[in-house]
This record gives sequence, structure tokens and C-alpha cells, in this order.
Amino acid sequence: MSDTPRVLVLVRHAQAKNHSSGGDRARELTKSGRRVARAVGARLAADGVRPELAVCSPAVRTVQTCDELTRGALPIRDVWGDAGLYDADVEDVLDSIRAVPDDVRTLLVVGHAPGVPMTAGVVTDHCDLGEQALQQRLRAWPPAGVGVVVHDGPWSAFPDATSALVLLQDPPDDV
Repeated sequence: MSDTPRVLVLVRHAQAKNHSSGGDRARELTKSGRRVARAVGARLAADGVRPELAVCSPAVRTVQTCDELTRGALPIRDVWGDAGLYDADVEDVLDSIRAVPDDVRTLLVVGHAPGVPMTAGVVTDHCDLGEQALQQRLRAWPPAGVGVVVHDGPWSAFPDATSALVLLQDPPDDV
């Protein structure tokens, strides 16, 4: 086993159109949402994030977000679709994470609110924000917002006492 912790990067899909004739799952990203997702990908790549695996909801907006993250230079080795991430609650997101092989050291999950923010909310024990400020940030998690969690144990045991939310990051607003 490696001494370096596993890293979980939680991303809410970027800004999507309000409506689609194909229904909610078919909603596409706006032009601005595409630009912001590319910028988030560039920022994550510049910060040294190198996901071996991305697990993505099958909704069009999440798939497009994942694509734009890679266009922004985020090097994702493999992408899995997981229908359980669409309209997911925290347990659905946790089930998806727990199914990831342990040889994956850096995992990217691209999903929706409230599942993504709620997942970050279960590992806040080591977060520097006060409880009230943290809960407010989680409730207001913006499109293309990012949370980073470190975890020492196997994915099958996520979360445990070693899991800690270490970063909450809003998308850049200057793109």
C-alpha cells in the first residue's frame, strides 16, 4: 500500500441550459458552462491533479462537463458512466465511490447537486471553515464547483476517520 493518500475530486456539472426538449437528462451545457468547465480543468491540471478514473453521471451536462475538463488539459485516463449518479443522494454517490478499484489513487466524480455537495458534507471533520460557514458553502455549491477530499483507506471503506475535505473551490468567474 502506498503512503500517499487517495484523492477524491468532486465536481458538480457546469452551468446547463434550463430546458431541453429531450427532458432533464438531455440538458446541455451553456456556452459559458463549457468555458468555465475548461477553465476548471486547466486549474486542476495546473494544481497537479491527475485522475486515473472519472466516474460520471450519464446526463448530457455531466458528460459534457467531463469532456470540457479534459479539453482544459485535465488528463483523465479512463471514464466510467454510472447511472446511479443521476438524481443521486449521498448514499448513491458513496456507493459509486466504494465500487472503484483500490489501484485508483486519484478519482474524479462528476455529478449533480445535491449529491455532490452532500458527499463533501460527510467528510468535513478536518475542514478549517466553521460549521455554519461550511454548511452554507455546501448548500450554495455552484455549477462547476470543486471539492477535494483526501482518504487514507481503501475506496470500499470510504468515508472513514481518515477522510477529510481539504478544499472547496468555486469556479473561476473571469472566463
